[in-house]
Amino acid sequence: MADVVSIVALSLTCFHGCVKGLVVLSKAKHYNRDVSDVRLQTELILHSLTTWAQEAGLTQDPPTLLISAHNAAFVPGILGQLETLLSDINVLRQRYGIYLQPTDEDVDSVDDDASILLSSDSQRRRWTGKIDVAVFLKRKEPWKRLKWVTLDDKKFDRLLDRAKGYVAELGKFLEQARQDRMERHLEFCLRTAILHADGEHELGVLGREFQKTESKVAVSAAARLKQSRLKLGILESNPEPSTTALTKSISAVSMGSSHDSTIYEARSDPVKDMKLSMRFLTLGRAARAERLRTLAQYDGVTVLLEWKYVTTMKDSTIIRRVNQVAGFLQNMGSTLHSLQCRGFVEDHIAKRYGYIFDLPHDLSFTSRRSLSFDNIARRPPPAPELRSLRQMLDQSTLPSLNARLTLAVTFLETLLNLHTSGWLHKELRSDNIILIRKPESHSRISTTTSTDLSDYSVYIAGYVYSRVDNPGELTEPLESDLEADLYRHPSSLYGSRQPYRKSLDIFSVGCTLLEIGLWMGLRQILMKYSPSSAKSQHKTKAALPSIYERSFSDPTLAHRISSLDQDEFRQHGSELDRKAKRPLDLMELKHELLLSQFTKRRSTHEQPGINQSSRTAADRSLIMSSLEAAMGKRYTTIVEEFLAAANTVKELKEDEHEFALDLEMKARDTMRAIADAM
Repeated sequence: MADVVSIVALSLTCFHGCVKGLVVLSKAKHYNRDVSDVRLQTELILHSLTTWAQEAGLTQDPPTLLISAHNAAFVPGILGQLETLLSDINVLRQRYGIYLQPTDEDVDSVDDDASILLSSDSQRRRWTGKIDVAVFLKRKEPWKRLKWVTLDDKKFDRLLDRAKGYVAELGKFLEQARQDRMERHLEFCLRTAILHADGEHELGVLGREFQKTESKVAVSAAARLKQSRLKLGILESNPEPSTTALTKSISAVSMGSSHDSTIYEARSDPVKDMKLSMRFLTLGRAARAERLRTLAQYDGVTVLLEWKYVTTMKDSTIIRRVNQVAGFLQNMGSTLHSLQCRGFVEDHIAKRYGYIFDLPHDLSFTSRRSLSFDNIARRPPPAPELRSLRQMLDQSTLPSLNARLTLAVTFLETLLNLHTSGWLHKELRSDNIILIRKPESHSRISTTTSTDLSDYSVYIAGYVYSRVDNPGELTEPLESDLEADLYRHPSSLYGSRQPYRKSLDIFSVGCTLLEIGLWMGLRQILMKYSPSSAKSQHKTKAALPSIYERSFSDPTLAHRISSLDQDEFRQHGSELDRKAKRPLDLMELKHELLLSQFTKRRSTHEQPGINQSSRTAADRSLIMSSLEAAMGKRYTTIVEEFLAAANTVKELKEDEHEFALDLEMKARDTMRAIADAM
């Protein structure tokens, strides 16, 4: 048996040969077709191989193999077979029918701007230390470019499958922790590639490449979702677009191999019209009373209806966006835990658009048979039971820890996949998480409403203000409502609003995760842990009175609390005055209890002699201490990091897209680990 030093040396030599083979293959030219898909597939294998080499210790100085001695003996042979497969054009022709010819042109660079896997500076730093560049710089002779004589996609796929098999076999030699880290590196690379991809073709490659890989199904779905978005003409524009650019017709995606351009030509294919006829929509008395969301009948089928209110029905930009959002939501897959959008209707009288969503197939029928004690009779179908998480927080008993963790994982998975596809939700909060009772739970003989989370399927709703993640995209002002504003970061509430961004979605999710952990609405949490009432607050979940309309220094924020009249306010106001020396201000409470911890320095105009910072820290720790007692330290850390995300990314001056992906992936993986341990 060869000694360890010889095994490592031979493995390193073969590894360098594999890197050379993959780089040269990825840069092979074809004069009659675009080969960007070939390049992307080859680069994915190169990334997997270099990540394995890093985890195995082969790139250390001095190089080593951090695997068992028994498995280390097989490494040179596997790498040698992979090197032969990639480097011998005669083998490629004889075994796979792939015809390549050498040219006189040298490969002059490995690190260039054409790859979407290296689409930003921070991603370059993450590219496993640029191992392929290091190998390239150590070459003893020029690497010659190849050119394609014939390229058969099916035959090339066979070659790639074989190469991926070798890399997968090497990966199994690593200890489990290193395998997991290798998988995470690959997923981050893939998601970043999807985020920066500007071509439908390459997104199609990413979507197909991993749709059969169980651990990468969500990544594949995110790629296909972004591909469908581009087909709808919903594109990332020039970072500094002109005003007229916002209202121009749909642009096309460049199909070339260069990925550094963000300016596109006009699309030739028309966008699908998602408008539906209002006359097929039937609203019952209860449905007409619901202002934002309700169950309704469309063409005789039960559907979910969500309203979007506008100031005018003649704004072409809004009309275009409504149509695009409806088309985007129609392509949502199960991995995004969203209902499929059928289209939208226009209500010109009420100045609103209605998005119509199909319910799960087993709840959307118009009739069914029911079993009675005496006979089998045809009855009208029962209305599907639909509730929001916000309602469940107020009405149901505390679910099991496992049920709450499962709900949190679902929420985090949706956030990650939505952001990977380049989309912002803008309204992520508990009343936009809807729960539809599963059909099997309806079969139980019960006259009461179920409060068991396991009886419901979870879906994310409230996409009416969602849009593509692009700084130049028109930001519609959100409808101001005190309850909704509690979930919004202060920077999205200023009169001169900044462009909406991922970290603001993350903040809203942090607020909702706090609710799930304590199983209490955000307003109740703030009031319970407020400095004036924390000591006297009863440990009950009795409904709290709505807070009457408050005054703001910013007159653009007019909160409408319509559920309380003047007499009710006087009655409840006196009760609140007994608990506080001044009127209760929920927005200020949110800042004190959830936001001030992320500000490095307190304001200089605080009253002297009063340790405001210490008092706020104590109040703040009470919320997080309660959360930690209920859900554990790791869950609490996720909530704290999400609430601080907007501040953190600003202080660190990082690329927000990759910062968000890294944070969201870490949170999802941590939450899954907690749930699996239960």
